Amino acid sequence: MSRRREKGGFTLIELIVVIAIIGILMAFVLPSISGVLERSRRSAAQNSLKQIANAYIMYREENGGFSKLDGNAVNDVKDFALVLAQSGFLNDPNCYIFPSDAAARSINKIKRNTIVHGDGKTFTECWTQTGRDDCFSVFIAIDLPESCLPNTTPIAFSRGLCDENAKSGFIAFLDGKVKWFDDITKKLMKYDMTEAVSTIEDALPRGCKILKGSGSAIIQ
Repeated sequence: MSRRREKGGFTLIELIVVIAIIGILMAFVLPSISGVLERSRRSAAQNSLKQIANAYIMYREENGGFSKLDGNAVNDVKDFALVLAQSGFLNDPNCYIFPSDAAARSINKIKRNTIVHGDGKTFTECWTQTGRDDCFSVFIAIDLPESCLPNTTPIAFSRGLCDENAKSGFIAFLDGKVKWFDDITKKLMKYDMTEAVSTIEDALPRGCKILKGSGSAIIQ
């Protein structure tokens, strides 16, 4: 007469089978979750750049450029952001710090303090400046000549695209469109559409200014 297995117990083989099945399921599920999170982060970055681009275009059309902030030159991303905030076109610090940019998020401490500038307009300064180039996730191009073609002139882009070895990232153009580039060395065009280029600097006209987290650079 065969012995009956005691109720409520599992054999070692059954446990091994269950663990193996769980491992197989996790191998399928984890990449899917990772892909969803990455798409979500990209979507957030794209939306932020879209808001910046729209505010940039509206301000530029109304004021002709970004030359001054309370009488002083606009020399970095913070100056640019405060110009847009002060003018009422965009006042959201989160647009300048992408969810996927761990370095910028760890550096920036968002706080809201109502301040008044010399012209008497009240607006909100929403971040602390640390004086490092990776304070913000986005760099801005200003002082663009009227000859720039809207669909090929970058105005805002992932800060990593200014690194020598960087190839992928988002670029917002003067027509308001935001595009993801897997490799800018293969698809990027010069601002006047005369030739293909391999860097953001080459895509911009001479004399324009790239605003960084701390400081700026003039395209020579």
